[in-house]
Amino acid sequence: MKAKVAILTVLALVAAANAAPAKRFYVSPAGNDADPGSRRQPFATFARAQEAVKQAKETSAADLPERIEVLFGGGEYVLTEPVVLQSHHGGADNCPVIYRARDGETPVFTGGRRITGWTVGADGAWTVHLPEVKEGRLDFAQLFVNGERRFRPRLPKAGYFTSVDSFEKTDQGVNGFTFREGDLNPAWANLADIEFHVLHIWSASRMRAASIDAAQNVLRFTKTRPYNTYWSDFKNRRYWAENVKEAFGTPGEWYLDKPTGTLSYMPLPGETPASAVVEAPVLPQLLIFQGFENQPLINTTLEGLVFRQSQWLTPPEGNFTPQGEMNIPAAVEFVAARNVTIRRCGFLQLGGYAMAFGPGSHSNTVADCIMHDLGAGGAKIGAPYVGYRNAKAPSNVLTSEAAGALAQSTSAITISNCRITGGGRIHPAAHGVWIGHSSHNRILHNEISDLYYTAVAIGWVWGYAEPSRSHHNEVAFNHMHRIGQGVLSDMGGVYTLGLSPGTTVHNNRIHDVHAHDYGGWGLYTDEGSTGIRMYNNIVYDVKTGGFHQHYGRENIIENNIFANSVTQQLQRTRDEQHISFFFRNNIVYWDNAGVLLGSNWNGGVRGEKDGKPTQHYELGPNLYWHNSGKQDIFPGSKTLAQWQAETGQDTGSLAADPLFESPEKGDFRLKPNSPAEKVGFKPFETKPGPSDPGQLPNLAVKPVPTMYEIRKP
Repeated sequence: MKAKVAILTVLALVAAANAAPAKRFYVSPAGNDADPGSRRQPFATFARAQEAVKQAKETSAADLPERIEVLFGGGEYVLTEPVVLQSHHGGADNCPVIYRARDGETPVFTGGRRITGWTVGADGAWTVHLPEVKEGRLDFAQLFVNGERRFRPRLPKAGYFTSVDSFEKTDQGVNGFTFREGDLNPAWANLADIEFHVLHIWSASRMRAASIDAAQNVLRFTKTRPYNTYWSDFKNRRYWAENVKEAFGTPGEWYLDKPTGTLSYMPLPGETPASAVVEAPVLPQLLIFQGFENQPLINTTLEGLVFRQSQWLTPPEGNFTPQGEMNIPAAVEFVAARNVTIRRCGFLQLGGYAMAFGPGSHSNTVADCIMHDLGAGGAKIGAPYVGYRNAKAPSNVLTSEAAGALAQSTSAITISNCRITGGGRIHPAAHGVWIGHSSHNRILHNEISDLYYTAVAIGWVWGYAEPSRSHHNEVAFNHMHRIGQGVLSDMGGVYTLGLSPGTTVHNNRIHDVHAHDYGGWGLYTDEGSTGIRMYNNIVYDVKTGGFHQHYGRENIIENNIFANSVTQQLQRTRDEQHISFFFRNNIVYWDNAGVLLGSNWNGGVRGEKDGKPTQHYELGPNLYWHNSGKQDIFPGSKTLAQWQAETGQDTGSLAADPLFESPEKGDFRLKPNSPAEKVGFKPFETKPGPSDPGQLPNLAVKPVPTMYEIRKP
């Protein structure tokens, strides 16, 4: 055996010695695409470099180098179209291709346009004339000044209007809404450019007006908006009118008058045209990994690069999607891409999602990255897929038309050691990470924060429909916080849907999940969630419950800490004729006026009726404690002993102080002699968030301003 290993080792060394050396190309903002791409004569653009990779692979097809590297110098690279990496720009089985920053440098690829030539008016506003806007060749809906997001003028200036009801409700949808007298004005300039941003329950609409009737107090949409149901209607909904010319004037606001081509900006104190960097995103997408049906893009790495400023424009008919802003595209998209790695990169100031993994994409990794200041969310994995359309692509390129047949091959995506922060700035219902109809994905050691909806969502088969392609996903060691922030409702730190066997959610720290109305949960198993194990999580300071199951089957919730939810600690909604979940070896602690068990806990009594089990969930053993020491904490003001006697639940449970070190400071370590061990609780370390923050790119990101009314109960 030893001789065989020695022979194999010698053969490997001989092969390595005979392999062609690595080939390198260099790129610099000061380079020239006519040059050879050497260290001293670098290329100028990503496009020229990827073409050089293609040529090198073709020239050396019979004897590929051990790897091909493209090294980018620091500075700004202005993109006039997305970077599209197809299979011939990527690696081979025995020749990886690496696009990376030169050591110590930060290359920045921008889809934005810098705006100069400002004139300062008597009122202090800056203006500039953009002929291409007037001619209809340029449009944008985002503006950044010195790297910070600025917003268009809105009414009301703070808070929200409240609609009265939907208008012209039909089976196809609704054609508008009625408003309170005096809120909207048909005389507003450029009515077609005003957007009406409406917050429903867990979704949002961005609609355009065909007309405003002040006599009837009716706003009519440009096109019937689909879905006419309670969760998406316009009855008593918060909204604002955005991009109202007459509202312009508050420092930090900007307005693009399209008929005249005039851009106006009211500066913040200290800003001057001479020193300010003003930029508008103009490219919807920045980077596409686009493989082929029979020739996927493989074995390719991006490292140390920054992509910033992607555009989003509300279409003429407006925008609405039932949940999660799934129709919003991403700045970076993957199609038929395998063994692709993105490491130590930044994705900033985007109009939609940061990235989307579409059909045929699997075994890809995103590690040590920052996704910050996002119009939507961080990453979408699986179907539905919003695909990149490239007119120059070969006919066998996978685009959205192939998504239905190939979505099942979107799997095994790892997102680890990343920061996903400051999302939902245009599309508030977006997720930090969304996994739909996809399996074997791993979401590990990330910080996901400052969002208005769910941090991580998994599933997307409602109820018990089969087959479900969402299984064996793992969400672990993440730090999820500042979720919801009082903007939307019905959300969770981790949210699941449908059958999901083999899925685990563990060792996460989740806190500050606050809904506008109901549903700020930590762990939320929604419609049909089945086969999920949630363990070793710490959940605290949420609104409506550390754990909530709407309905599902045989989920295991064990060895978690749930603390200080505002209204109730645990919630259950629908009673079904099977075991919904097993809740055991957990600690539940609170020191506020909230109750222990909220909503529907019917079906909990052990026994049989008509030959069928009457117990539809199983509690215990667990440790329960209200910091006041009161004992009548179970439904009907019962003590634990009374609850056990009447239901048969919570065998082995205790009502006792767990002896946390400092729960008011989020320190849930157990002091010596804690009774938690008696209920089978085993102490654990979460170590949430990036496990090695030093690997993250050194980017000076700023807190992201918002137009929403942020509140916490």
